[in-house]
Amino acid sequence: MKAKLGVLLLLLPALGLIAGFLIALTSVLVMSVLDSSGALSLESYRSFLGDERNLTILFQSIWIAFYVTVICLLLGYPIAIAMSRSSRTVASLITLALAIQFFSIYVVKMYGWMLILGNNGVINRMLLGSGIVSSPVKLMYNELGVAIGLTAAALPLMVFPINAVLQTISLRYEEAALGLGAGRLRALLSITLPLSVPGILSGVILTFVFCFAAYLTPGLLGGGFFKMIGNVIYEQAVARFNYSFAAAAAVITLLISLIAIVGVNKASQVLAGGRQ
Repeated sequence: MKAKLGVLLLLLPALGLIAGFLIALTSVLVMSVLDSSGALSLESYRSFLGDERNLTILFQSIWIAFYVTVICLLLGYPIAIAMSRSSRTVASLITLALAIQFFSIYVVKMYGWMLILGNNGVINRMLLGSGIVSSPVKLMYNELGVAIGLTAAALPLMVFPINAVLQTISLRYEEAALGLGAGRLRALLSITLPLSVPGILSGVILTFVFCFAAYLTPGLLGGGFFKMIGNVIYEQAVARFNYSFAAAAAVITLLISLIAIVGVNKASQVLAGGRQ
């Protein structure tokens, strides 16, 4: 009896978190189908989907989330490999660096990137000082700046799941392949990469959803010149107090995120079936 009571007490924080999430989600869903008078209406959805500008920003958000996810995968997989095969000290240092980068105050982190990417930032000063360019390169207040900021912010979300899976893969598989005459690259691509697919798919889901719903990074590094769907939701809710429209946009964002998650899970099942 005491053991069951202890388990229930331990579950209370999780149940409270789930309840809070469900209440918030229900509130957004209800708000999205109410008009300014409180009557049921789908006008907010029609207004969002009927505006070409909103659709452009929506597809723009999907596109940048997609290619930033690909970039994070290309950068993150080698880092995860290095972490899994380095000494404990080196792996701990890499983990610490990624954790500090991820858990540091987000606004401060983005302002740091503004100091790096600005016209008088570190990169432009180096380029101007070396004579490579004669005028500052526009690295901020555009899609490039937002993509750089999102890549830096989301990279740990790709690295940690992949590293967690790589830690469970025995190096004996690769050693056996090497003993049979395979090169290191072929052993990596033929053995380690397929076995690490679950970690890759987890990282892809986390990174895509994080980037797709981002609003602070495009708000600061985009400077109003490059917007994502998160900025539209924020502006409608905070600046214009159009909560129904903001809720409808949030629901559409959530549905696209869920479609992406389901798609990745289906791909995972197909790949798992193929390996079997």
